[in-house]
Amino acid sequence: MPYVAINLTNDYDATNKTRYANQEEADARAREILNQFPSAQVYTARILKDYTAEVSITAKDPAEPQPTYENDTAL
Repeated sequence: MPYVAINLTNDYDATNKTRYANQEEADARAREILNQFPSAQVYTARILKDYTAEVSITAKDPAEPQPTYENDTAL
């Protein structure tokens, strides 16, 4: 199972997506992050499943609105 080391204090850190073959490698990366940024909050996680999805987007011309007659009964 692959593992990741995630720096919670920097969601934009590209290395948050790096996968490691085992827990020891992920742990070593987490410790490297803490050596560089001692106040960082870091955790390691085991990836259990990968999920993907597809979205289909369609577009069409809108329907023409029907005219409304507010005072039909007044005539």
